[in-house]
Amino acid sequence: MNDKSIHLPTFIPLPEASARFNIPPKTLHSLINSGTLTAVQLPDGGILVDQNQVEKLETKHDIINRKFPHLVGHGITISQAADKYDVPRSTVEAWVSRYQYVSIVDDSIYPKLIDEADVAYCAKAFHDRQRTHIKYGVPLLDEEGLPILELKRPELSEYRRKKKDAA
Repeated sequence: MNDKSIHLPTFIPLPEASARFNIPPKTLHSLINSGTLTAVQLPDGGILVDQNQVEKLETKHDIINRKFPHLVGHGITISQAADKYDVPRSTVEAWVSRYQYVSIVDDSIYPKLIDEADVAYCAKAFHDRQRTHIKYGVPLLDEEGLPILELKRPELSEYRRKKKDAA
């Protein structure tokens, strides 16, 4: 007899996975659509997701603690962050004020200090996304703080890009 075991996935309802692992249903749908998460749809329309895959999903906090632990809570100015991480200053400012991707460590001094770990995380997502040729008009991070590296409707983006270039 062969002693190699077969691992079959355990599927659970999407609402249960959302509640158990504290991940919004919208985020789970996004992960399913991107192919990151395996799911099956039941005849009644219900969706089951692979429990093992959901358990292994990392949050923004998990990724920062794994990749940039030495930078957590370390303050850096917006100008220093823009120079160090090769990101336009206006983009770093937007990450802080408009999108709130980057937290402020100390705003009692001038210039205020922002969390370098947040900047490093966003800068990595920014540069990864540049390689996918996604330009402007698409948020850098989703509701959970995870990078958006693919377009929902690439054909629409291509159409708009061609229309803009023709004008």
